Amino acid sequence: MTRIILESKNDKDVLLIKELADRLKIDYKIINATEAKRKDVDLKDKYNIIDKGADVSNYGDPSQWQKKVRKDRNINLS
Repeated sequence: MTRIILESKNDKDVLLIKELADRLKIDYKIINATEAKRKDVDLKDKYNIIDKGADVSNYGDPSQWQKKVRKDRNINLS
């Protein structure tokens, strides 16, 4: 699959490209600039959350959890 991204301020040009894509049976998606910018901002916010990391101090001792959940297995944890 190949993706081509075109930008145009002229609605008539967009209509011509859309008609050509329809004729060639090419899938396309038209996104206006404000919608695309909003998606970029949302993505940046999500990356900022990931970069900050999570506070896992309130989750307790993972080895205790493992012993409780897997009590039917013989697990040797140091």
